[in-house]
Amino acid sequence: MTPLQMARFYALIANGGKLVQPHIAADVEEVSNKQAPGRVLHSFAPPPAPTVKLDPLYLDVVRQGLLQATHGPNGTSTAVFGSFPVPIAGKTGTAEKSATIPGFTGKLDQSWWCGYAPADAPTITVCALIENGGHGGTAAAPAALKVFEAYFKAHPTQVGVPTKSD
Repeated sequence: MTPLQMARFYALIANGGKLVQPHIAADVEEVSNKQAPGRVLHSFAPPPAPTVKLDPLYLDVVRQGLLQATHGPNGTSTAVFGSFPVPIAGKTGTAEKSATIPGFTGKLDQSWWCGYAPADAPTITVCALIENGGHGGTAAAPAALKVFEAYFKAHPTQVGVPTKSD
């Protein structure tokens, strides 16, 4: 799986079953100047997102699990997201990859964290992958937090010490 594929999957969970199509441009605008803003020359609408049939009961269980992973007492990223003012739902991950770098040949941990916020009415999905970064709760989750901080213009009320996760 790629980070983009995982982001689509988490967005599907967040929005209740719509498989969004990634797109990189909203519109093309002419250059603006001091006298006038640029006008939109062409808009790009994303294609309609097909709906995947999901049992609402199962979807709710998954959403609750993702919320507990970021806010529960044993959550793998509670130390990172637990005191953020916007409730975030998501999960850490760690995958091993064979690597050969100067002075080392073996398997290294790839740090993952994917999720969405606000947990009860999502507007953003984030998926962070840190190659050779270690465990998800110690590298990728803090990186994802930076995205949420910028998006929501907010910061945690206290910073916890990430624990080994996964």
